[in-house]
Amino acid sequence: MQLDAVFQQRLNEARTLFAEGKAPAAEKIYRELLVPDLPAGGRILVQDGLARCLHVQGRLDEADEAFRESLRHLEELFGPDHIHVAGGLQNLARLRSERGEWEEAALLGERALDILRRRLPPDDLRIADALLNLSSHQYAAKKYEIAEANLKAAMKLWEAREGRRCFGVSTCLNNLGRICEERGETRQGVLYHQEAVSIRKEILGDHPETAFSLGNYGAALAGDAQWDKAAQALEEALACYERLGLADSPDATTCRSNLSMCRRAARQAREG
Repeated sequence: MQLDAVFQQRLNEARTLFAEGKAPAAEKIYRELLVPDLPAGGRILVQDGLARCLHVQGRLDEADEAFRESLRHLEELFGPDHIHVAGGLQNLARLRSERGEWEEAALLGERALDILRRRLPPDDLRIADALLNLSSHQYAAKKYEIAEANLKAAMKLWEAREGRRCFGVSTCLNNLGRICEERGETRQGVLYHQEAVSIRKEILGDHPETAFSLGNYGAALAGDAQWDKAAQALEEALACYERLGLADSPDATTCRSNLSMCRRAARQAREG
């Protein structure tokens, strides 16, 4: 079977359905395309799409198998050290991390980063993305020092290419704040979150990521016992979620719960 116009049309149809949140319908098309004589290039595209469909449906064992199959074909077609292989490794690492297999996820992420560093210019932002992804697995595994080092390396790359006031830097600052909270460095954590919020307000305005950062900032302030400021940040996060039509989202629900806690703590502090 050649990768003809009909194949491409059906592939695009599956991708569109997936983007619209219709993973089961997209999965059906991907499975129909996965015929025995499908060339390796097409099989990689189909397996990757199928894995993503399975992943978002929570069928993690099936998704893991599909991602591994896609990775195997990538390695056979391009060799073990190609940047496409690095992408396949990162897909599999994210899935393993979601399953709580953080050590395995970190190993996969380290291999992907090594490939990208050998194949790309040292200032390529795909390296920054890989550092960020790897740090998330290390954070989950409670390896805070190496996670922090990788975040700072990623942030340095983004700052050099896009300036301090960019989304990549804001994400690193947010995650550095979380590490500080885990280590009990609450005041520094607040400062990281404060800057992340400032950047996202400036470059994104009302946006789910802005609301998310405000929620994290509020939680960090609460961790530092700055109850009134925490409540203000959480109120601002909720107002942003409401303007976006996301008042009932899981993140908004968490903010609402944290806000109630902060108000109680502030009241108790005033009452002595």
